[in-house]
Amino acid sequence: MLSKSKYIRGANCHKSLWLYVHKKEEQAYSEATMAVFGRGINVGAQAQQYFPNGKLAVLEDYPGYASAKRTQEFIAQGVETIYEATFIFDDTLVAVDILHKENGEWRLYEVKSTNNSYPEYIKDVSIQYYVVTGSGLSLADAFLMNFDRYYVRRGAIEVNKLFTADSIKDKVLLLQEEIKNTLPILKRMLEGDEPIVEMGCQCSSPYTCDFTGYCKSLLPTQNEAPEIFSNTPEIKEAEVRKFVSEIQYPIAHLDFETIMPGVPLFDESRPYQQIPFQYSLHLQEYENGPIRHTHYLAECDINVDPRIGLIEQMIEETKEAKTILVYNITFERTRIKEMMRDFPQYAYVLENIIARMADLIIPFRRKYYHTESMGRRYGIKIVLPILCPELSYDELEIGEGMAASNAFQDLYYCTDAETIAKTREHLLAYCHLDTLGMVKIFEILKMV
Repeated sequence: MLSKSKYIRGANCHKSLWLYVHKKEEQAYSEATMAVFGRGINVGAQAQQYFPNGKLAVLEDYPGYASAKRTQEFIAQGVETIYEATFIFDDTLVAVDILHKENGEWRLYEVKSTNNSYPEYIKDVSIQYYVVTGSGLSLADAFLMNFDRYYVRRGAIEVNKLFTADSIKDKVLLLQEEIKNTLPILKRMLEGDEPIVEMGCQCSSPYTCDFTGYCKSLLPTQNEAPEIFSNTPEIKEAEVRKFVSEIQYPIAHLDFETIMPGVPLFDESRPYQQIPFQYSLHLQEYENGPIRHTHYLAECDINVDPRIGLIEQMIEETKEAKTILVYNITFERTRIKEMMRDFPQYAYVLENIIARMADLIIPFRRKYYHTESMGRRYGIKIVLPILCPELSYDELEIGEGMAASNAFQDLYYCTDAETIAKTREHLLAYCHLDTLGMVKIFEILKMV
């Protein structure tokens, strides 16, 4: 039997669906994808409060015949709001996030844990509409629910303001004939051998396929000699020296880490707003002087906004710095501007921090200092291993920003003291390396 997710997968790539059914052991999810799955479950439960006091049709781990039967029983009993309402038609099963009856008419609601309505969601709702109406239930409308990007939390979450619901029935109706024709094609395909499908845009759009690794392993081995990149730097000495000469001491090397909760956790925050919870700071008062490291890492307390402590400590620890060096200034500057908006009492001093910022990425982005192996990529995780191979993120338990974000956000729901302590150590080590790397990169630039 097909399902909603199988149909969406198969419509995008026949091979992906075949592998999912016949070779699921080859499936590989990234840590970021697993985090998205977890957010989706939490958001679905939150969205149910948009239509409270409904009945849950799915009591097992996954929708099936029992939940489809239960759905029909609820409808017969006069229940007007059903969560995970399950239907089977044309040998295809779907579970509707929210099925709600209003003024005697049923409406379908699909909940997405995003603050955008992406085009690929239309197919998602369309297959649900096809199965529900095909099973005999008339639908007056079909809605896509997601976060309202303009919602600002102030006090308890207001679910009716957190979510927005947009009717997409007109777009759904246009796909009904396509679905009817596609379903038998997918079913026949699944009965045959593994289809031959060349890798292409479907491997990464609209999502990165979880069988990409398997498909790559089938590609023929190239016997060509590996491309050799020169790490001998190409340096525009005058430009590098000009950049360095404009950096005034004392210098503070600064880097933030953030979380992006879909449902806002704190007052004056929005869905998926980046909330700084940590920074690392390497301070040097004068040229060739000692370098002092300090940091901020918020406590894992859901009742305490991490930004307040971060702002106040950052203001104090950077007040003597004439230059605040960051790597890719857009990120830190945007986060500070958001904190100015959300906490106007700190706006003046935060604006002063922005005014003292300088961007360490400039020499590499403008190719004042460049090697072939950098290509067109200038992130610190590209530049640092080339210039300072002794410094490596590979040895760290947490080695990139998304992992740091997920790790800290998980701590809000963790009760094991040892896990909390170890995770905090790993977070400190990761952020420390970012600003230590900036120190080393700047020292190399000074030597030009």
